[in-house]
Amino acid sequence: MLRSLAALDTEEQILAGGSLIALIGVFLPWMSGEWLGGDRVTFSGFGFYTSYLGFIVFFLHLFLLMVAAVPLVGGPVLLRRRHREVTRLVVSAAAALLVLASLSVLMKVTFEFTRMEMRYGIYVSLIGSLVTLLYSFLRFQEFRKLQLQEVFRHPEDRTPKHEQKETYVAPPPPPPPPPSQPEEFKVYP
Repeated sequence: MLRSLAALDTEEQILAGGSLIALIGVFLPWMSGEWLGGDRVTFSGFGFYTSYLGFIVFFLHLFLLMVAAVPLVGGPVLLRRRHREVTRLVVSAAAALLVLASLSVLMKVTFEFTRMEMRYGIYVSLIGSLVTLLYSFLRFQEFRKLQLQEVFRHPEDRTPKHEQKETYVAPPPPPPPPPSQPEEFKVYP
């Protein structure tokens, strides 16, 4: 598992790591403080007014992790290559927007109830979601670049651009020119 994880692209590793961080952030406390009546409470992403948003963010990031992890452990590929980057971009954008929506709801509550405060879990989820969004956008741009190169490839090329290796192999040197004929010198007495 660790070898296959190390064999992934750096962008893919960072994308999965950001999604894992956002997933862990949902379990951490998002809000705590003294509620009405003097009770001391702590809410994670699965509690309080933002519980539905927390559950949706959890499942979106779990899906992003499964897209990367299931093929590594020998399972089936969940998304085909042509749909993978677009789906990742849309799902990570939705997760980031939902975390921002949760943040705005929690900010409104903390302004109304002065003894309540936002905790570090929402910030961990927000950072993980934004990292995931950034790297899914970068992967999407790379995918679009490879698609565009595929359109403009020469018909005699057998392998498409996205299947070719990124290393450059120099072509063999041209053959040497044929030997020239010997020159004839005139000798005068």
